Amino acid sequence: MAILLAGCDLPLPDDIKPAVEKYHLNSVASSDLTAVNLSRALTQLSRESCNRDAMDVLAVQLGRMGYRREAANALTQFVDQCGRVDGFLNAAADDLIAVSDYRAAMAVADRLVQLDAINPQFYFMRGRAREGAQDYENALADYMQALALVPDLSQVNGDLFVRAADMHAKAGRYCEAISMIRMWASAEPGRATQPQAVQQIAAYSAHQSCPSTYATGDDTFPRQPGKTIRVKALVNGVSGTFIVDTGATYALLTRRFAQRAQVSVDRASKIQMTTVNGQRQALLTSATSIKVGRAEAQHVELTVDGAEASSLGDGVDGLLGQSFLSRFKTEFTPTRWSIRPAGLKG
Repeated sequence: MAILLAGCDLPLPDDIKPAVEKYHLNSVASSDLTAVNLSRALTQLSRESCNRDAMDVLAVQLGRMGYRREAANALTQFVDQCGRVDGFLNAAADDLIAVSDYRAAMAVADRLVQLDAINPQFYFMRGRAREGAQDYENALADYMQALALVPDLSQVNGDLFVRAADMHAKAGRYCEAISMIRMWASAEPGRATQPQAVQQIAAYSAHQSCPSTYATGDDTFPRQPGKTIRVKALVNGVSGTFIVDTGATYALLTRRFAQRAQVSVDRASKIQMTTVNGQRQALLTSATSIKVGRAEAQHVELTVDGAEASSLGDGVDGLLGQSFLSRFKTEFTPTRWSIRPAGLKG
């Protein structure tokens, strides 16, 4: 039947017409609309306009046939009329990115972020759309937000780090690009020697020689077995007590300490974070310098806790996370830990 319809361009069967018209699928070839799986889904949607299973089949089949814009439009229209369905708007944004309609993809991703402001996947989706539209700074902001919402960096797809690094590189910030790759590598042992990481670091360092202050000095510190590592650190020259947290994406300061250290928040962006104590709002900014013993790095991205009171414990001024630690090679034993510059060549 499908072959005959393709050759003769016969009128559509009456039982699929309502759904075809409702979802504006007249641009799809009649031979495709009458294919078995697609026709069955259209028939079901003609009878039950909010049949989620049928819409899922319809969108998947349209995408496979190359009608990704039509699939995206059908999915968003279905959500508008029948209510949110998990995965439908994600799929629509993916389809729109695939056909390079980045503005439309951004609009769909905006809806996703508004629906769930603590879902890292939604920020990653919007970042991809913004990147496609060459809105690189806002794409980077979305990627950084996505990273802040993932409690375990070892579980983050490397594509997120790679894209964030590329956004830095497009702005000429090659040192920051290197930091993103190092952050990905430091999240799991063995990544640092992977060819992809080594090659990308080498490529970024070839464009610009990072200043010597990117990461300098080395030191070794005692630690008590089985206990949280606490160190004295200087942020912008101001001393504080910090917990070494290799699982934290960014270094973090309490609000009070940030004020003492004169960390600027005038241009900071608001960011949602996932911590051991739940979701918290913070400000994403940077410190001029962070120094631990003889090890020092400049222009380190960090977050300032949005809460008035610290949840880190008495006398703790912040965390030393990967935005600082990933610039160095760190080694931990039961009684000591050491830190030394990682270098810029991988």
